[in-house]
Amino acid sequence: MQVKPFKLVTVFCEAILESLVITELDELGIVGYTASDCRGRGTHGVRSGSWRLSSNIRIEVMCDEEVAEKLASALSQKYDKDYGLLIVASNVDVLN
Repeated sequence: MQVKPFKLVTVFCEAILESLVITELDELGIVGYTASDCRGRGTHGVRSGSWRLSSNIRIEVMCDEEVAEKLASALSQKYDKDYGLLIVASNVDVLN
């Protein structure tokens, strides 16, 4: 078994940003991601997910540290001021 270290970047944002975030991934050369609907409560209130305009998504990617920093910086600069956006990065090991 080969262990490879990566950064797992999880982007929590308003669903309306999904295509814009995916465009950012494409521009950075990130070829894989997982997107899912999510619900919860945070600084922007309760997001029940029952109506697309009030729902959130979670997009997860694994990449190296340099790409993770570029992604976080690009998303923060473009969307953090006007939209609900939270970006989390953690160290992970891929075991295959």
